Amino acid sequence: MVLFRGDIKCKSLQRRTSISVILPADNIHFLQDSEDIVPQPYRTLYLLHGLYGSDDIFLANTSIQKFAEDNGIAIVIPCGENSFYVDDEKRHAYYGEYVGQELLDITRNIFPLSDKREDTFIAGFSMGGYGAIRNGLKYSQNFSKIGMISAALITDDIVDYADDDNVLRSRSFYESVFGDLDKVKNSDKDPEYLIENCDNIPDIFMACGVDDFLYDKNVRFYEFLRSKGIKAEFIEAPGEHTWEFSEKFIKEFIKTITL
Repeated sequence: MVLFRGDIKCKSLQRRTSISVILPADNIHFLQDSEDIVPQPYRTLYLLHGLYGSDDIFLANTSIQKFAEDNGIAIVIPCGENSFYVDDEKRHAYYGEYVGQELLDITRNIFPLSDKREDTFIAGFSMGGYGAIRNGLKYSQNFSKIGMISAALITDDIVDYADDDNVLRSRSFYESVFGDLDKVKNSDKDPEYLIENCDNIPDIFMACGVDDFLYDKNVRFYEFLRSKGIKAEFIEAPGEHTWEFSEKFIKEFIKTITL
């Protein structure tokens, strides 16, 4: 397994930004005197972190690196800051464009990654789960499957928030991310709107803990998908909004794309 950590110059963000890349290469087992060769170009998962995270947080809190090695898949983890992976025109910080298109172009140019839709996937935890569904749908020509782990499906609720010292409940914070909150509904920041207006919807995998504060929102979105006849899998299991739950079901998602 090869791990690259570094930074790239990004036009969408008008600056340099960090990424972590896991490649299933050099899988040498010294004690067994053997080597597993994963054919190139590699199938690739673009994995999005949650609020307060960075590109190294999955490496610090999960065993995702070893799991990627065992399953022969590359994983690209960008730094999304607290952007919810949407586009901020005022700051010229187009995080949606970045993870939906430019990041794919950059990493495919540097690493031996497949450019086929059927080999390319997007998933995330919490804020990253929202980013995965938003950009997996908006850039559906690029991704064949979307993974939503404890997804922060909050766009229907934030319009009613007031200012609060806690970022998670702060109207001013969400205004800084989404802009005019009255205009989020029926826009490309609204996952239900994107479902209604996407011609080639990727397969969707969802998982959420029954004790997670986002559980009801995930159930509601899954029921919406079913009402529209969308192919989706939803796993609800004991658990809260934790790294343990995230790790378990990111691995479950990876199993579905490496069978």
